[in-house]
Amino acid sequence: MKNPLNRRLPREFKGEMGKYMVIFLFMIMTIGFTSGYFVANSSMLQASDESYDKYNIEDGHFVVKDEISASLQRKLEQEDVKIYKDFYKEEAVDTDNDGKSDGSIRVFAEREKVNLICVMKGSMPKGKAEIAVDRMYADNNDIAVGDTICIGNSKKKVSGYVALSDYSALFSDNSDMMFDATKFGVAVMTKQGYDSLAKEHENYQYDWKYNTAPKDKKQEQKQSEDFINALAEKTFQAGVTISLALPAYANQAIHFASDDIGGDMGMMIALLYILIAIMAFVFSVTIRHTITRESAVIGTLRASGYTKGELMRHYLAVPMTVTFLACALGNVLGYTYFKGIVADMYYGSYSLPTYVTVWNADAFLLTTIVPVIIMILIDHACIAVDTSNLGISVFLNLAGTYYAFPYDVTCFSWPCIGHFFKRYGDNFDLQVYTVE
Repeated sequence: MKNPLNRRLPREFKGEMGKYMVIFLFMIMTIGFTSGYFVANSSMLQASDESYDKYNIEDGHFVVKDEISASLQRKLEQEDVKIYKDFYKEEAVDTDNDGKSDGSIRVFAEREKVNLICVMKGSMPKGKAEIAVDRMYADNNDIAVGDTICIGNSKKKVSGYVALSDYSALFSDNSDMMFDATKFGVAVMTKQGYDSLAKEHENYQYDWKYNTAPKDKKQEQKQSEDFINALAEKTFQAGVTISLALPAYANQAIHFASDDIGGDMGMMIALLYILIAIMAFVFSVTIRHTITRESAVIGTLRASGYTKGELMRHYLAVPMTVTFLACALGNVLGYTYFKGIVADMYYGSYSLPTYVTVWNADAFLLTTIVPVIIMILIDHACIAVDTSNLGISVFLNLAGTYYAFPYDVTCFSWPCIGHFFKRYGDNFDLQVYTVE
């Protein structure tokens, strides 16, 4: 049997349509952006975690003033590591071809084994006159694929945008508090193109990878400390000067972006639930106003046998329907529209590789199930305070007063109401008048 109260729901929604629509739109925007944030955030973090294996990111690197000998490299590899050459040349760059330096760019030769490169747009360079530059650096300096920039004393054509797996944040010096992705960038050239640049600007960087990967960060730190101590001893014995030895876990260029992306999650969850709680209190005020306005009707319904729980569920039906629809539509917008906005925000700050959107069950739970539960609990608690004495006489507001109909009626016209008041009027301390 259908509940006749359900027929009142459209009328109640229409009566407060303005309030409900404002809250509905606000919740869609809030849920949509938060859902898009969770999806983009988790997808990028997963891509970042997978990049260590996908791009074979280094476990650390060191820089020396002169190229080390093959025998010294073999001695270092006895420390359960593999050493790879990763030389670079740091050159002045003129991005707009006005004859003035616009900063510096760190150029690497093409990599084949470690710290591999993700092509974001265009292609890798094919000749010595081509160069692929970091995507974020290119965006910040209005460099398009196909443009020509001046590297050192020679002009190079930009063949594409790339993301270097060991430079997700463009720190030129690991001791810097913040990076400048406008004045400093990284790029890659073919071996022939790299050799065409000035030899005196070359830096001899060597990357190392552990033969036995550490199980956790504590073990990684221990392995790094042991290797750096051995590195210092053996290079000293060989008469080689080390200018830098940097383990990957301490390299801001590798970890800064992922640490920052992951650190925003707690703040966004807290902000979402604060906004949902505010919306719940707004809903509770609307419901309490409706209950006050319809107190006489509620008294009649209670006298007709409706329980407090049935009436509570009835007055929560519209707010909960609005909340659920807002959560559902917000999640759709999160996965389709807001996800791209959040991703663009991250791409505007960091040199991240491409990512694939992944379904996130936690995002659905945090942006749909939990907000609905918060809404139910807060609204139920607020309404329960006002309806703790949900009795007939209270809602009719007639205790100790006299009641008369505002216009002429007869008990004969409404026999059930007349008989009700004649039979139960004394229970409510009422004086009943019958207008003939």
